[in-house]
Amino acid sequence: MGLDFVALDFETANRSQSSACAVGAVRVRDGQIVEEFQSLIRPPEDHDEFEPGNVRVHGITSSHVAQAPQWPELYPRLREFIGDDVVVGHNAAFDTSVLLNTCGAYDIDWPTLDVVCTLRLARAALHLPSYSLPWVAAHLDVPAFDHHDPLADARASALVLLALAAAAYASSIDELTERLAVPSTMTWTEHDDQLFAALTAEGDAIVGTGFAGEVVCFTGALKLMVRNRAREFVVEQGGTWQDGVTRTTTILVTGDFDDRTFRPGAAFTSKLAKAFTQIENGQRLEVLTEEAFVTRMSIGEEELRAKISASGGRTKVPDWIVAQAGIGPVGGDFWAWYRAALAHPASPATGGELCVWCGTPVSAKAHWIHRERHVCGVHCNERLKRGARRAWDRSGIVVPLPSQEDRGWN
Repeated sequence: MGLDFVALDFETANRSQSSACAVGAVRVRDGQIVEEFQSLIRPPEDHDEFEPGNVRVHGITSSHVAQAPQWPELYPRLREFIGDDVVVGHNAAFDTSVLLNTCGAYDIDWPTLDVVCTLRLARAALHLPSYSLPWVAAHLDVPAFDHHDPLADARASALVLLALAAAAYASSIDELTERLAVPSTMTWTEHDDQLFAALTAEGDAIVGTGFAGEVVCFTGALKLMVRNRAREFVVEQGGTWQDGVTRTTTILVTGDFDDRTFRPGAAFTSKLAKAFTQIENGQRLEVLTEEAFVTRMSIGEEELRAKISASGGRTKVPDWIVAQAGIGPVGGDFWAWYRAALAHPASPATGGELCVWCGTPVSAKAHWIHRERHVCGVHCNERLKRGARRAWDRSGIVVPLPSQEDRGWN
C-alpha cells in the first residue's frame, strides 16, 4: 500500500449522526490529489432538522439542501469513488459513523472500510495546544482553508497525512501507521457484529471512559450544558476537574470558541493564553472546544473493541424472522418480501416496546423502519439484517433476487 487513499469529510444537520447534509472527498494517488467529490445531501426524514449550532458551524441550512439528492441516490456514487481505498479522515470515527448511520437510516447495508485517522496520527507525532484540523494543518504548513466546508476539510486531511508521512520518511500508509504506532481500523465487520451482540446480550454496561485519568478545567460559558453537569460527566468517565489551569491540568475545555473559530491567531482569553504557555513549556495539555468535549464523552473505539474481543460470540435472531421469510415473495416484489420478512409480527412499535436485539426501549420517534422491526436504532437494525441473512442461509431459504434499483437495500 503506497500513499494512495481517499480522504472523507461529512457535515451533519444536527447531532444525529444519521443527518448527513454534505460530503466531500478527495482521491490521492502516489501522494498527489488527483480527483475530488462533493455534494450537498438532503437528510433523511426524522433526521432533517437543522439545529442552530450546526448551522453556525458549517453554514448549511434546509433551503440549501432542498433540491439536493438523498442518500440512496448519492451513496452509490460515493461508494464507487471510494472503491477499495483506505479512507482517511480527521476524527475519522465521526465521519465513518455518519456514513454508517446514514446508510442505516435508509436500511442500506454498511460497507466494510479500512480507516486511518489523522487526528490520532497527529496526537502521536506532534505536541500542540489543540489537535483540531486547523491547528494541525497550520503547524504542518498546510494552506489555509475554509474549515467545515467538507471538501476543504477532506483536502486538508489529505495534505495533513501527506505531511506527516513526509516528516516520518514513510512511503506508504502502512509505514506511517507502524512508525507512529497508530494502526488503521476497520468499520464494523460481521465478526464484530456477532461479538457486540454477545456483549450486549450479557447485559454488560458499556460506559464511556473518554476522560479516564484526565484532569479537566473549563473556561467560558458552555452552550450545550451547564458547567456542573459537564463536570459530572468528567467524573462519571473516570476523570477529575479543577477550577483553574495548573501544572496537573491535562484538558482545558473552552466555551468561548466553537470548532470554526478556534484556530491559531484568534484573540484568546487569559486562561487559554496561560494554557498555551504551559504547553510550550512541555506540559501535556490539550484544549478542546465544547463540541470536541461532547464527542470525546462517547466511548473510545479502542475500549469498545477491547470489550468486544474479550467477549464470546453468538447471534440471536427471532424465530419469526425465518418463519416469515419462508412465506416467499409478495408478487415478486423483493422490497415487499424483505419488509414483510423482517417486520415484527405485532404492530409497529409506538414507543416503549423493547428492541428485539438489545432490549433497549424503542422510541416513539424512531425511524419508521426501526419501529416496524422493533429495533432501537441503526446499529441493532444492521445486526438484525445480518443475523437474518445468516439464519435464512442456515434454513435453506431462497432469498429473491433484488432488482437493480433494490440492490442497495438488501
